[in-house]
Amino acid sequence: MNDSDSSRGTLGVGPDGSFQIQFVRTLVQPPERVWLWLTVPELLQQWLPGCEIDAREGGAVRFDFGEEGTATGEVRSLSESGADAGYLRHTWVWEGVPTSLVTWTVEKEGDGRTRLSLLHQELVEEPAREFALGWHMILDSLDLDLRGQSTDPAWEAAEELAGIYLGAG
Repeated sequence: MNDSDSSRGTLGVGPDGSFQIQFVRTLVQPPERVWLWLTVPELLQQWLPGCEIDAREGGAVRFDFGEEGTATGEVRSLSESGADAGYLRHTWVWEGVPTSLVTWTVEKEGDGRTRLSLLHQELVEEPAREFALGWHMILDSLDLDLRGQSTDPAWEAAEELAGIYLGAG
């Protein structure tokens, strides 16, 4: 798991005036591999059980977090990822919260690594801190699985990360 400050997300008002969450991570794998882990159902299930993304425009999105709740949505747009870059944008529908938008962007860095950006926009402030906590663990899980490691440490860090995002711990 990546414990550095650079793995933390930022929360605040974006250029469009809406509340947003943004994470930027550098992953040691090439973009085409990261893209597969986001868009191929069997690979996605390895690091994010209960999640489904039908990676085509209009495709269904479902993040099932068990007792915590379920987010659904629809893929709004995506690019075909080549060796250098790709993006996937989908809605995020969580009960009791206005629909928001999530954009995953995969870009090649000069040394063959990947710059992965996750932007969750058009949020209301109240649930954003909890969503940021979840995205942090999700991205840690992706990084661990891409490295061939157990994803358990990503999920076991919930209490520690809650101190960062929720002010508890």
